[in-house]
Amino acid sequence: MAISGVKSPVTKPAGDDSPKLPKGEIGALDQMRGDEPGSASLSSRPAPDIAVNRSDKSELFARALEAHQAGRIDEAIALYGAVLRQNPDQPDVWNNLGVALRRSKRHDASLVAYRRAAELRPGNAGLWSNMGNCLREMMRFEEATAAHDKALELDASIKSHPFNAGLVFRDTNRFEQAIRHFDAALAIDPDYVDANWDKALALLAMGQYEAGWAGYETRRKLADNPIRPLEGAPEWDGKADLRGKRLLLRAEQGFGDMIQFARFVPMVGKKAAHIILECRSELIPVMRTVAGVGTIVEKGAKLPPFDLHVPLLSLPHVMKINEAELHRVSAEPYLSAPKGKQARLSPPPGTVLKVGLIWAGKLNPRDRSCPLEKLMPLMAQKGACFYSFQVDERRGDIAKLGANALITDMGEHIHDFGDSAALMKAMDLIITIDSAPAHLAGALGVPVWMLQLYTTDWRWMVGRADSPWYPTMRIYRQETPGDWATPIGKLGADFANLLKARLGATA
Repeated sequence: MAISGVKSPVTKPAGDDSPKLPKGEIGALDQMRGDEPGSASLSSRPAPDIAVNRSDKSELFARALEAHQAGRIDEAIALYGAVLRQNPDQPDVWNNLGVALRRSKRHDASLVAYRRAAELRPGNAGLWSNMGNCLREMMRFEEATAAHDKALELDASIKSHPFNAGLVFRDTNRFEQAIRHFDAALAIDPDYVDANWDKALALLAMGQYEAGWAGYETRRKLADNPIRPLEGAPEWDGKADLRGKRLLLRAEQGFGDMIQFARFVPMVGKKAAHIILECRSELIPVMRTVAGVGTIVEKGAKLPPFDLHVPLLSLPHVMKINEAELHRVSAEPYLSAPKGKQARLSPPPGTVLKVGLIWAGKLNPRDRSCPLEKLMPLMAQKGACFYSFQVDERRGDIAKLGANALITDMGEHIHDFGDSAALMKAMDLIITIDSAPAHLAGALGVPVWMLQLYTTDWRWMVGRADSPWYPTMRIYRQETPGDWATPIGKLGADFANLLKARLGATA
């Protein structure tokens, strides 16, 4: 289990887990047609305005397409390269090479491939849109906007072009502009799932909850729909009378999402005769402490009898949660450490502040992790004792930095969220990245200072140091992509003041 850094898999449109093209990319034989990104296989049918030379290299090209479609990306890249060495003047092959390189996270090489394609066919809007997607993932946002503007100038009638342009505004926290672009895509296709989904997240980030929660239901239509079909009983729509009824609240998404939305369980628990809460095994110890829960069932296990069901993350929509109601249900802690679990710590003499640390999450190029060394200056001040809540391979960062005398590794004592909760309740402060432990600390009512990336997640909104979800949370945000110095500098100043106050109180 990786408690630290776990995040909802549905915070953006579905990724490219299948052997199809990544979202927003168009394959060689489909791109020049302007088909919907990722909708057709790489070799589905030829485009009328592309001439693929059927010489010796056509066999190589066919093999490259087959490998790409099958998800053998390195093989596809090698074969595209062989085709291009025979004849480099093929924009469709350069494009597909760019797609494959981008999928394998080799963005610099992908960008070069897209530029070669655009040089050969500068009037093709799809190529510019693909290039913009690559630049966006590289966080070169101004260049990405310029590329998408070029795509829209050439052809604004393809729904993916305004949508992809909107993603740049989304990633730079300009949600009103993002929504305008998503609306432009929806004017072309009102049923465009990705545009409806990202518009919903933008609305939620802006605090427009009524429309945002309604749009949040679009997640059911995503390629990686987190809600599996369930037959045998109707889904609760928020209107049906729950008196005398057994209501199943269904698990979905990540640990953090489940913790965040568990605050709504007591509300519905007052309406139903019995609440059955489905969740992953690691969450069971803390979910047992939620008021109103009658039965806990592990996700994937046989379900007990129930009369109605609803996904846990649909409760704000069906119960019409607005900002005022959100503040009301978030005013008090709604989780607690399991009974009988209590952390036994032996901090050094003179300790006035026990601090839990989570600095790393998923290992990918755009994760939320903060290098541990950037937090080390906090440890130069006496009076504070630091405890690591990392449970994954990043526990090793402590030894790599020679920080064993500064940070106590608690990872071996954490087996589920109940263990984490007991340890957190023994802390005076949690310092964390955007992660499931951030939600856990907030739900427990423990003071939590969260380091937030420049590209914000919808739930943390924009430009706020507080959170309507967790009264004990303080948010420190990057002001530019990759800039940890600014938020850690502000956090460090606040930490010094807190420590000074604690030391003064014990003097």
